[in-house]
Amino acid sequence: MFPTTIQPPKHLAYVEWFTRFPPTPDSNHGMFKVSRIVQSGERVASIIPVANIHRSVHLIPKFGPATPRQWTSSEVLKQCNTFLLILILIGINLCDN
Repeated sequence: MFPTTIQPPKHLAYVEWFTRFPPTPDSNHGMFKVSRIVQSGERVASIIPVANIHRSVHLIPKFGPATPRQWTSSEVLKQCNTFLLILILIGINLCDN
């Protein structure tokens, strides 16, 4: 599958893609809003080498005045399409990546 001159990656990760961070966080809560990228009704995802992952983030589901009852800890990442996250790394501007 790979030419002998190319070493294939040993470890791969499944990654679902989200929108870029907005230039500034929300002024009310200081969090950034991101949403899943969907094309033709399907989530955009890739299989990438683990070495290409720079950092992970904690996604907080965005919901209105009440949490939907069908959201459970094991299902919320599948059912929610918009998330909030806080970037707290000092000295790193993640919005430029």
